[in-house]
Amino acid sequence: MNRLCTIPLAFAAVISVLAQPAHAQPRGRELYDLMARERLTTTTGRPQVEWLWGGRGYYASAPGTRAGHVQIDPRTDQATPLFDDRTLDALVSQYEEVTGTQVDRLPFSQFTFVNNGEAITFTHGSSYFHFDLRSNTLRELLRPEVARQPNTDGLMRGMAGSQLWNGTYSPDYSQFAYVKGYDLYVTNTDTGVEKRLSFDGNEDTFNGRPNWVYPEEFGQRDAYWFSPDSKKLAYFRSDESAVHKYPIVHDLSPEADVELQSYPKAGEPNPTVVLRIVDIESGETVEVQTNSNANTYIVRPYWLPDGSEILIRRINRRQNVVELLAANVTTGIVRTVLVEEEPAFVNLHDDFRLLEDGRRFLWSSERSGYRHLYLYDLDGNELAQLTSGDWPVNSLTCVDENEEWVYFTGTTELGLESHFFRVRLDGSGFQQLTTESGSHRISMDPAGRYYVDSYSSFTTPPTANIHTADGSLLRNLMTTGTERLDGLGLEHPELVIVKAADGVTDLHGVLFKPAGYDSDLSYPLVVPVYGGPHSKAISNRYYHSSGDQRLAQLGFMVWRVDNRGQTGRGKAFETATYMKLGQVDLADQAAAVRQIAERPYVDGSRVGIYGGSYGGYMTAMALLKEPDVFDVGVASASVTDWRNYDTIYTERYMRTPQENPEGYDRGSTFPYAENLRGKLLLTHGTTDNNVHLGNTNQLVEALINAGRRFDLMYFPENRHGARGAAARFSQELRIDYLVEHLNPPDYPWGR
Repeated sequence: MNRLCTIPLAFAAVISVLAQPAHAQPRGRELYDLMARERLTTTTGRPQVEWLWGGRGYYASAPGTRAGHVQIDPRTDQATPLFDDRTLDALVSQYEEVTGTQVDRLPFSQFTFVNNGEAITFTHGSSYFHFDLRSNTLRELLRPEVARQPNTDGLMRGMAGSQLWNGTYSPDYSQFAYVKGYDLYVTNTDTGVEKRLSFDGNEDTFNGRPNWVYPEEFGQRDAYWFSPDSKKLAYFRSDESAVHKYPIVHDLSPEADVELQSYPKAGEPNPTVVLRIVDIESGETVEVQTNSNANTYIVRPYWLPDGSEILIRRINRRQNVVELLAANVTTGIVRTVLVEEEPAFVNLHDDFRLLEDGRRFLWSSERSGYRHLYLYDLDGNELAQLTSGDWPVNSLTCVDENEEWVYFTGTTELGLESHFFRVRLDGSGFQQLTTESGSHRISMDPAGRYYVDSYSSFTTPPTANIHTADGSLLRNLMTTGTERLDGLGLEHPELVIVKAADGVTDLHGVLFKPAGYDSDLSYPLVVPVYGGPHSKAISNRYYHSSGDQRLAQLGFMVWRVDNRGQTGRGKAFETATYMKLGQVDLADQAAAVRQIAERPYVDGSRVGIYGGSYGGYMTAMALLKEPDVFDVGVASASVTDWRNYDTIYTERYMRTPQENPEGYDRGSTFPYAENLRGKLLLTHGTTDNNVHLGNTNQLVEALINAGRRFDLMYFPENRHGARGAAARFSQELRIDYLVEHLNPPDYPWGR
């Protein structure tokens, strides 16, 4: 068995002046309930700010003042009115003139900066307004009421009617675009006149509204985009006619209703998505020549500032080739700017940033095995590689072209830490700006002059500081008080490094222990798990008041581990599970349990595991495929066979069932149903439109056919993940199930 390497998360015991005698401390169930009921940490200050454009600092509400808001100088912390008297007078007088009503203060308490900070929008009652801060001019925007999201049930059941949703203003605020039913419309915001721009929408043809799978798996929630001059709209047209319509039954009434969801399953036909460009005035429409079909995807349209071309990324079905294309908006003819190709899959990123010259852009690529930043021009020439090394860039934060700095976040220490960096546009001057060990989240002002660093570590509770762009500390914004928490005498979570199932790769885990545990006793182990691609659970951050820490107080050792296949450690680590979901990842979790169970106070014969979605899949697989390791499981909203899940996600990591039948068979729960020896609780929402209920039903059928006993709970009219009363019930059910079948000791431990 591999040797465990342990790293204490606290280097010295914390002796709190608030600590009470040991016999008076809440322990066990009492402490578990207290941690849910009471706030054990306090926050002083603010964790984030609302930045102003142009490097002017940030703003905050100031109730009782005429302006209602103040502008704060990050260097001096001095506050001045956000709007001067001239602006306030113009705003109030013009509002009274437009609406015919008298007001003695600003007619809004909330507003949004638009047009790069040169204007604001606000609502009052049912009216919408735009105020230009340069000319001090107010306009009422005439537009219809729209929903933020479509009524999914209505759209899927063919009852879209005249429902309006997903509204967007043009850059000059002269037009308001939205989807009505399945077609795209605009309303002139001066006249209120509506105009229809597409005419062939129906239940199988979506114009200007995304299909289900693009937002879910590509994060492509928008489906239309105004040109910079506000005269054209580019929009997706999604042909769903070949896509299977999955029936979701709503049966909480005597007459059940059926929702037909357009949902492409792995290996089955996809929607065909094309990009069209319509001239708003003439109605003339051009289709971009992307050669779209059911085996290609097109995402991330981006208008060039001069409106001459629109950029788009075309992805093959296997998702290992991504082409950046530029389309002529008049002819629809496309040209290739660059191509990314990898053996497994290319991760879609949002690191494209066009520079002010309109010709150069920033791009990220994992071609080296780690995501790094590059500078290109629109002819596809690589001008510079900005970053390199055996660590990945996380995301692009800001570009200060005046000073030629590129700001970004990255992951270090084998994925344990995240930090903030900058580098020159020519690749020189690389600097790490965050110096404290831990996990850092960055919010930078649009001009690249200041940033807020919100961070924590194993030993440092959440803290926020404001800095200048070169990393110099200006002042603290927020601290977290932990006196009450420290006074409870909790055991500090422990970072543990174990070996993966390959016996070579280091894996990070955190072990949580019951307060006052007796190392001479043996405690059952509980493994909370997700473990799927594009996720990460373990990092150098503050865990002392986490849900895992709370769970441990019931008498469990709680063991959370990052297996191979997850993010933050480079492409080789991430693709270790390629075409083998449910094999390598599960083997790593089992290996981690075996190693932590070598400790005398961990009972390796009483091991529980629970999770939802991919974590539910891992839980079910653990009980069925590793019955010698896992004894109790609660699997929620679980994928049970990858043939049941959607094309984009599943095929990215598994290819199609036709290409990888062995991988799909080995990654299915069904062949292992006869192996069930422990206690397994399956839960699922009956109207889950992400992981369909059929997943759980098919596993139920396999278990019945194998003659295996199990427990089952449905949550009627719940989607992916229980909500409201069902969520509370689900959590209580999970805890009770683990306690009943793992039988942790009561406090005083073992007595």
